[in-house]
Amino acid sequence: MKRYTIFYKVFLLAAVFFASSCETVDLEQTENPSAVNPDLLDPTFAFNYVQLQLPGFVNSTNGFTQGVTRQMAMTGGSTYDNAYAPVNFNGHWSTAYNLLNAIKVMEPKAVERNQNYILGASKVIRCYVLMTLVDVYGDIPYSESLQGSANITPNFDSSAAVYDGILTELDQAIATLQLTNNGSVTDLYYTSKEKWITLANTLKLKMYNNCNLLTTIGTRNVATEMNAIIAADDYIDTPAEDFVFKYGSSRQNPNTRHPMYNDQYELGGGAYIGNYIMWAMTTEKLATTAFPNTIDEPGDPRVNFYFYRQDPNPGNEDNFVLPGRTRPEHYNETRYSSFYSTSIGACYTVSNWIGGALPANGFWGRDHGNNSGIPQDNDKRSVAGVYPIGGAYGAAGTVQTQGTKGAKGAGIMPIILSSWVRFMKAEAMLKGIISGDAKAEMLTAISQSIDKTTTVIPVTPALTSAEVADISVKKQKYLDYISTTFDGLNDAKKLELLIKEFYIATWGNGIEPYNNYRRTGYPSNFQPTLEPNSGVFYNCAFYAGNCVNNNPNAPANDRARKVFWAEPNTKVLH
Repeated sequence: MKRYTIFYKVFLLAAVFFASSCETVDLEQTENPSAVNPDLLDPTFAFNYVQLQLPGFVNSTNGFTQGVTRQMAMTGGSTYDNAYAPVNFNGHWSTAYNLLNAIKVMEPKAVERNQNYILGASKVIRCYVLMTLVDVYGDIPYSESLQGSANITPNFDSSAAVYDGILTELDQAIATLQLTNNGSVTDLYYTSKEKWITLANTLKLKMYNNCNLLTTIGTRNVATEMNAIIAADDYIDTPAEDFVFKYGSSRQNPNTRHPMYNDQYELGGGAYIGNYIMWAMTTEKLATTAFPNTIDEPGDPRVNFYFYRQDPNPGNEDNFVLPGRTRPEHYNETRYSSFYSTSIGACYTVSNWIGGALPANGFWGRDHGNNSGIPQDNDKRSVAGVYPIGGAYGAAGTVQTQGTKGAKGAGIMPIILSSWVRFMKAEAMLKGIISGDAKAEMLTAISQSIDKTTTVIPVTPALTSAEVADISVKKQKYLDYISTTFDGLNDAKKLELLIKEFYIATWGNGIEPYNNYRRTGYPSNFQPTLEPNSGVFYNCAFYAGNCVNNNPNAPANDRARKVFWAEPNTKVLH
């Protein structure tokens, strides 16, 4: 009941923040927040608001990043020229604005009351939002932002300068959390302020890893700082420290379910999953005697937790229900084929159709850049499963039943996981930035990912003891397969394998694979758009229409513009 009560109070508080902002709700704050009665902005209520808005911000970021990284299908256009427009980012920009504004406005009263737990944790969340804005957009208003009527058209700071400022702010957040706290705290993420300090250190590690192609950020040496964080040993490295938001199963009054469950488990079928990620977890991996791997019995034990097949036999559908029977010629290019064997071509229409007759099974998603009409497939297309949205397991018929299937949406929003941090460390080890065994770190990351995926959300109905035991067997075979593959590769290919496994482990969060792709160019075999001439990839998102319309200092929208830490022009992203 406590969480439901918080939801109600946050709805009221959100109205207060909305009323205090400008009509278009832009990040650079074109109206003075001091117009709000400070008595309404109690830090306790404001912290609840910030905590509950953060997963919405992550989900909004996913709307773009999962599409361009093929976790979800990019269906807004057939090429990058028409897939997204500035107006598509208004909600994302506004959500970020509301979070940053709430933290700014509540800070004086939190300082006055010595509510240092709330203030320090809110500062950490502020830093996460800011770094994500930089990672997605590049340059953003920072040093002149959130000044109200004192500056309604702030300049945009360089992305490198903002990163440098965020690192300083994270140190300040840690210092605040180390102060004596006054008053009780409702923490929806952690049980102590020490965990927020661990998260702050982890965010610094993430930022430095994003910048691992550089020598310095401001005056900070990237390698020195990464090694110092590792040596201090206070960062997220166990699942108990994972930064996640936990959803409930209430369908209404209020709806507390995972947003993707809301989308895919009612009646309309919801957004399409990208065929690429389902292919990458199944058909792409070459089956061997030691590694059995079929659609019905996938070698990766996460598959039936990640994806649910409403229709396990798309091969019996006609061209109206499952269109797309003429394979584009460029899909046959070797660069799009399997990392493990070039004899396995890129998927098309369904996850395992690589040529010949349409297979009798497979995962039913949508190809990259397929913006054609929607057929009658609401109760046939594959949807997200148990992890992370609290859906259903395996393949057992339609889930278009108004939210009655699986865990009923009681999933999680993964924001920073220990497995991801281990992938970051493995990359830094492979590049010689920090010491350690990159392969061992990668395998531990995969192991943690499998364990979390298969245990964190209860399967409904429960798995049998035999099915649970089979997960352990498959897990070891999968780890052995990746280990053996890794040993036979050169350093460049080892990095690609590591990034591909990182990609799989991030299901439910598109931010990390979007960053990884722009930094490394991997996975290099991303499914291309259906159109052979896709246009320039989104090296950054468009600035929101509300932003560019209200601020003449906003840079011109150019999706070819690269974030300062991105890989230079040696690799062409597609």
